Amino acid sequence: MPSYSPESRPPHSLHLLPGNLRQHTPRRRWPGVLLGLLAVGFLLLSALAFVGAAGLLVGLRSAPVAEIPRATAPPATVIVVLPAPSVSASPMPAPAELVALAAAPLPDLPQTAEPIPTPLPTTAGPAQAAVVSPASPLMETAPTPEHPAAQVITYADLFRSVGEQAGVDWRLLAALAYRESRMDPVALGRDGDMGLMQILPATWDEFAPKVAATSPFNPVENAQVAGVYLAYLQDFLLGLGTNDLRWVLVAYNWGPERVRSLLAQGGRWEDVPAPQQRYVAEILYAAFGE
Repeated sequence: MPSYSPESRPPHSLHLLPGNLRQHTPRRRWPGVLLGLLAVGFLLLSALAFVGAAGLLVGLRSAPVAEIPRATAPPATVIVVLPAPSVSASPMPAPAELVALAAAPLPDLPQTAEPIPTPLPTTAGPAQAAVVSPASPLMETAPTPEHPAAQVITYADLFRSVGEQAGVDWRLLAALAYRESRMDPVALGRDGDMGLMQILPATWDEFAPKVAATSPFNPVENAQVAGVYLAYLQDFLLGLGTNDLRWVLVAYNWGPERVRSLLAQGGRWEDVPAPQQRYVAEILYAAFGE
């Protein structure tokens, strides 16, 4: 069998020797080992991140929730409902006081007097006086040589004359005038109510022609229109089956159609709104002490 020296061996025989195989095998495994280590490291990092996230969620859920402090409820109190204040600007006078107020002279206002848009006064009794001639006791005229017997007329004189014509007690007219305007002939209400008796424009337009009135701020003409209107309301309510004076006053303040509707529904005096009930009670007290 021929023998070969190492130098004479064929080059390809080196790959068939076991010694050469053992020397090259470890070098081929290093890339796989590195990839495996990297994969394991990635998995460990992923696991740690997952565990951290889970711990954070658990911590948030278990953390105490801060509560908004609630205001403590005040101690229970007893509410006492007091009667509503009167709708008038000042208390109504007693009957004797009303008579004294009605003794004040009428103001000296021309037939075309214009309203003064100021708050209603709290006292009655203008300082200036109107004068009338004996031939026409309720028409304002200035004193002249032709009328030497001119005399001062008062609110009471006016209300007595109008009351006789309309069939209304003069004290009721006086109380109504005080309640409506504090006896101010140039009072102007927030709804357009005009003059001494606070007559609405629509009412004035309908009833002023009946007495040939032209100036709602003339106290004589204003009272005359109010007297005609009160007489109408009396007949209106008689037609509805009642002659109660209280309903006449309610219709004057609240409107006849509202009264008609209430009575048509079987309403009674107790069903009248409280402000209108007080309105009537104040006028009846000032006029008659009731």
